[in-house]
Amino acid sequence: MRAACLVALLACAARAQTAAPLAVEFARFSVLTSPGPDEPSPEVFAKSRRLLYGVHRVAKGETSAARLAKAYGCALTTLQATNNNEFFLMYPGMRVTVLNRDGELYTVHRDSETLDQVVAKFRSGAAARRAFKELVVRANDLPGIALLAPFVLERGDHLLIPGIKVRFDTYRFPFQSASWPRISSGFGYRFHPILHRMRFHDGFDIPKPYGTPVYPARSGRVTMAGWHEGYGMLIEIRHPNGESTRYGHLSKIYVKMGDRVERGRTLIGRVGSTGISTGPHLHFEVRDKHGNPVNPKTAIGRSTVHGVKRK
Repeated sequence: MRAACLVALLACAARAQTAAPLAVEFARFSVLTSPGPDEPSPEVFAKSRRLLYGVHRVAKGETSAARLAKAYGCALTTLQATNNNEFFLMYPGMRVTVLNRDGELYTVHRDSETLDQVVAKFRSGAAARRAFKELVVRANDLPGIALLAPFVLERGDHLLIPGIKVRFDTYRFPFQSASWPRISSGFGYRFHPILHRMRFHDGFDIPKPYGTPVYPARSGRVTMAGWHEGYGMLIEIRHPNGESTRYGHLSKIYVKMGDRVERGRTLIGRVGSTGISTGPHLHFEVRDKHGNPVNPKTAIGRSTVHGVKRK
């Protein structure tokens, strides 16, 4: 009789395949309800016993991710893991996914992903996965049947993954100061001050006094060190995930090809004005694994999946 009941429960779970929404999203879904605020209220989040999540747009003067996390009722590590962002720097208009529980808010990106497949991304070994699956089920108030039968999720569903901390291998600005430096020329098309024509600018120009020490924005291995066309004295560093950074117009270079360098610790060169340059500054670039330039603003404090280690 017990075996028959279990078979019936498993059959029901297989037919159902998906569950009710796993969290309450702070949004306006119907014109029949009075419109709420455009952004979530930290007070509502902090007091709610249910899992809430939403998007917070950083306002001018908001510079502390730890303070933001506290306001919404979660830990800094929660915001870091959920947004894949160390939040080394924050800027007005930046969008941050916030929630009121500790852990990582995991978003299902494809249909028919199972709970077991999600768990396997965070734990290895049958025993560890089984124990972790129980934690995930409890954290999300999933039905007990999710422990007995394949529990199918749909694209767009969210799960709170408890106990997750992220160790980041992220980009920083290549100087000792942790503050956002002055940018004299940003990423994108500009009128070149020397060539006198529109040209795409592959990175940031950061004015600094002649001789200012330059450090790696991220750890890696030197793949170029010397004169390179309009860059003048240039250093290129390849990072573990295949991305790279470039440091141009240097006056001095202290590394050679093949050297292993550490973020913020290895002195690699000094600011200069070599190559096509109008004055002492550092030309700083971030490039993806295919060699395409990336806006450094979107890279600072962030890392790709290859650079993230979850515990």
